[in-house]
Amino acid sequence: MLGYKRPKFLIFVSPELKFSYVDTRLGDALLFILLLIELILLALILLPLVALSGDYYLLDLLSNFQLHFFILALFFCIPLLLKSVKLGVLSAFLSIIIFASSHLWWFSNKVPLSSGYLDTPHKLHIVQANLSYYNPLLRTAVEELIELGADLYLFYEFNRKQKPLFVEIADKRYTFGDDDYDSFPDGMGIISKYPLSNIKKHKILPIKGSVITLTLQLPNQKLDLILLHPPSPRSPDKWQKRNVLLGSVQPLVELASSKHILVAGDFNTTPWSNHFPHHHQITPCYQQTDMYVSWHASKYLHPYGWLTGLPIDHCLTSKSVKVYQFKTHSLPGSDHLALDYKIFLID
Repeated sequence: MLGYKRPKFLIFVSPELKFSYVDTRLGDALLFILLLIELILLALILLPLVALSGDYYLLDLLSNFQLHFFILALFFCIPLLLKSVKLGVLSAFLSIIIFASSHLWWFSNKVPLSSGYLDTPHKLHIVQANLSYYNPLLRTAVEELIELGADLYLFYEFNRKQKPLFVEIADKRYTFGDDDYDSFPDGMGIISKYPLSNIKKHKILPIKGSVITLTLQLPNQKLDLILLHPPSPRSPDKWQKRNVLLGSVQPLVELASSKHILVAGDFNTTPWSNHFPHHHQITPCYQQTDMYVSWHASKYLHPYGWLTGLPIDHCLTSKSVKVYQFKTHSLPGSDHLALDYKIFLID
């Protein structure tokens, strides 16, 4: 019909329905964000299991924080559970499985030491510590360590300008590192109750890249030491140099003349990194002890232990050397903790 106009219909939406629609969209968006975060954290937890992570600078650095990514993944499971029970439970389950499969196996071979072993006369008390090159409290830190009465002190980042202090605390004991020609190579120094022999400096890198091998002459026993301090991976170049030095451990273990071997140093990486030294003859102390950390980004984080720190200072022993009474000590003026442990040698 000419002139006919279709009537207009107005649809009224109640405010309650409108807000419900908005809440649903926001809820879906929040769920998506939580799932995305969980997937990213799961991928980061998985990094140490992927050999490819060792080929890339950033991936290798991220793999060191596996434990922290695991804690974050469990934390984000809580709001995810509130949004979706199934997704929250599944996420928590996957986080635990991935973390356990790549980390907890470190402690699968931990065997309690029998009292017969602890009664052996071939015992050695060792303290190893990264003192920090520019430690304003160096004297205090060193004096506290000397009070522990260890048989062997392995110092890292000992400033050669502090040589008089080193000579003073050595107090007629056997030493390495205070030589006038090449003092404290890569910041390493040794104070020992027992004689040191067969000292060799292996120049792995042109500048600041040496590994020290020597023999500790114990009563009726010999202990071969392999000491190193790779650079901190603050850049891709230093990361590559660190990896080269860590890679030199395996052939040097093969060259050791004694069956009793101790490898010690500030490795600047964690045991689950793809660049951590592995050899069938040596076992990391981390695998023989409980979980520990030796470095925090700030001294204010020390009280929180493994929640905020990383184990980057290490010792590794041959099968004939067992570690016990392992503990850590805070070091005034240093961002590292000292490792304090005892070993005994099995004939």
